[in-house]
Amino acid sequence: MITKTKICGITTTEDYIVCRDAGAAFVGMVHYPGSSRHLSLGTLSKLAACSAAADPHAPDRVLLSVDVNVDGLLPLIEAGHPDMLQLHGNEKPTEVAVIKERFGLPVIKSIAIKTKDDLDQCLKWDGVADWLLFDAKVKTGGQPGGTGQSFDWAILRNYTGRLPWMLAGGLNKSNVVDAMRISGATAVDVSSGVELNTGKKNAKEIHAFIRAAQLG
Repeated sequence: MITKTKICGITTTEDYIVCRDAGAAFVGMVHYPGSSRHLSLGTLSKLAACSAAADPHAPDRVLLSVDVNVDGLLPLIEAGHPDMLQLHGNEKPTEVAVIKERFGLPVIKSIAIKTKDDLDQCLKWDGVADWLLFDAKVKTGGQPGGTGQSFDWAILRNYTGRLPWMLAGGLNKSNVVDAMRISGATAVDVSSGVELNTGKKNAKEIHAFIRAAQLG
C-alpha cells in the first residue's frame, strides 16, 4: 500500500505545484489568523485558480479552519473551492454534521493526542467525519497544529477505529518511517517538518519527505 501524504500549510502557488509534482495526495490551506501559514481570501482564490484545470494527479485541496461556523466558512469555501475541509478546533459532532450537510464536502476532524485515553473520543465521530487526524495535544491557548510537537506514536499501535486516519505532529523526512512503523499509519501529515524557515515550505524537503514516506 502506498502511503498517502498531506503537505499542510502551503502558502503559494509554487508550493502547490511542488506538492503536486512530488506526489502528495493532499495539500492543506490554513485559514487561521494565529498561524504563520494563514491565507487570506485572495490567496485562497489564487490557489483555487492554480489547481482549476482537470488533472488526475492533482492533490486534494484541504481547507483547514479552527472553530469557524457555517456562515464563517461560506466565504472561505467560495474563495478556495476546496475538495475537503479540516476542522482543527473544538467543533462538536452536531456542528460538523451541519457543516457537511450545508457544503457537501468530506471532513477531516483533528483529534489532539497526549495519552491513550484521548482515543476515547474517536467513536463519536463515526458517521460524521470522513477522516480523523491525530495530532499532538498542545497547551490551552497554543497554536492548534503546525507546531512541530509530537506524541507517543505507540498509542496508535492497536487502534481499530472505523474511520481512516492520518498521523501528524512533529514528522519529518528522518522520522516518518519509524512513525509509520510504530503507529501503523498509512497516511501522514506534515507542515513544519518540510520548512527551513517557519511558514515557508522548502521544495527539497517536500520531495524528501514524500519519498521517505512512500518508500517506508
